Amino acid sequence: MNTPDYRTLCTGRLRAAVDSLAPHVEWSPVGLLGSLLCAFSAMLPDTRVQRGSGSMPLMLHVLLCGDTGEGKGQSWGVAAAVAKDANQTFMAGHVINGVVGGAGLIQAISDRGGHALIVDTEYARVLRAGRRQANLSQVLRDLWDGATVATSRAKEPVEVEDPRVSIMGHITPAEFRASMSTTDRDGGSYNRLIILPVEQIRWLSERHQMPANIIPDIGEAMARAIRHGQRAKLVTLTDDAYDAADIIRKDLLTMARESEGLKAFAARCNEQVRRIAGLFALFDLRTQITVADLKAAAALVRYAMESVEAIIGESDAPKAKRQPLSLMEKVRARIDLHGGKATSSELLPFVGATAAEVRALPGVVVRSEKLGNGGRPAVVFSLTEPTDDHSPLSEPQPPAAPPAPEPEKSTPRLRMGGAPVTISAPARPARPQPARTENPFRAAL
Repeated sequence: MNTPDYRTLCTGRLRAAVDSLAPHVEWSPVGLLGSLLCAFSAMLPDTRVQRGSGSMPLMLHVLLCGDTGEGKGQSWGVAAAVAKDANQTFMAGHVINGVVGGAGLIQAISDRGGHALIVDTEYARVLRAGRRQANLSQVLRDLWDGATVATSRAKEPVEVEDPRVSIMGHITPAEFRASMSTTDRDGGSYNRLIILPVEQIRWLSERHQMPANIIPDIGEAMARAIRHGQRAKLVTLTDDAYDAADIIRKDLLTMARESEGLKAFAARCNEQVRRIAGLFALFDLRTQITVADLKAAAALVRYAMESVEAIIGESDAPKAKRQPLSLMEKVRARIDLHGGKATSSELLPFVGATAAEVRALPGVVVRSEKLGNGGRPAVVFSLTEPTDDHSPLSEPQPPAAPPAPEPEKSTPRLRMGGAPVTISAPARPARPQPARTENPFRAAL
């Protein structure tokens, strides 16, 4: 699958941090982004993010997935250097290297005051062990939830209330497929993981060196964000972010329900979005999540879900069973979802087409509108409404006199919340060209 532009997957100062690091590594910057998010979340033990009428911890469990030698270690190594610069005390005393079973892990977390970052570069062993030791899988699930974990030792029981634990794991696609079990998928061991692929995107000369100031500069920015987050305690949403959160929730769950293979991995996708969006806000020294934070976090979670689908699609795991929608159906669904009109950022990334391809569809209206935020006018897409259920979507065309007119074809029209109806489309509709995927790093090669 194609790697998206990482700049659409993050916001503000964190995006600037990845911008600084990306030219100096050979691997996809998404691995850097996931690693920085995981390290940052680990150092905010008492900060929570709003979810409904309650709240939840910010801890992330991130799994970098790539073949051997594909940059998992380098991605984490760069992020770990930033984290060490930001909080050397935490990185020296609160990191657990490797998982040693449920009881051993609880003991290690207890020894660190209930606050830890687990780093396991052979996470396949953890998944395999979880199949043999039911208590290990349960402990890992409870850690993500922030629920109390305890050993069952008769003489010296160990209990950790309110654990604050992030996890950074590495795995290859083959190991990931081989380690999956139906029990773990159904039990929720996988939907608490953010699984991000890492692959090589460029070659750098052996002479290339990262400028010495980059790691300290980003470390200082992370240290300031940590201090800010510790003071903030709770991250909430701006007023306009609530509507965006509702749309994102429906969009992600609809995506998951269209695929049998994704259902077990997507049950907590919206909780992941909220945690990531909260981290974006805190890194920017804010205490409220904006619409931009939510959209970027949702794009990252969506990319993780699509990556899982691609990985398990190569194995005997449940295959995706989607009914493919036409571009017109996707466009109508997104526009209806946004109340009758959608901006470029609300529409194009979700339908997989360019602005020109959408503009060429019958019945699509494109205009420039001021959105009231004081910025530049936005490109807004809407649809012309037919006069009745069987009239064409496009404007009436002057009569033509072809020698042998072809019969009109029926095109399904999708209504959000209603039953599909059939409408007539003009003969010989223009066929949109396949979307071109530009490599954002081509200029750096």
